[in-house]
Amino acid sequence: MWTFTPTRDGVLVHTEESWAGAPVDANQAVLQAALDNSLDNWLNNLKHEAEARTAP
Repeated sequence: MWTFTPTRDGVLVHTEESWAGAPVDANQAVLQAALDNSLDNWLNNLKHEAEARTAP
């Protein structure tokens, strides 16, 4: 789930994801790292695109 909240300085983005099931239970640390990395990449890409669109 992604939530976008306007603020005085821009927009606050909050993301929350979860995975469940046997594959996750079997290798939780590796899959948590993959999920964290994926979310970091999405947020960085979103930030760069937003900044590019607002640049003078």
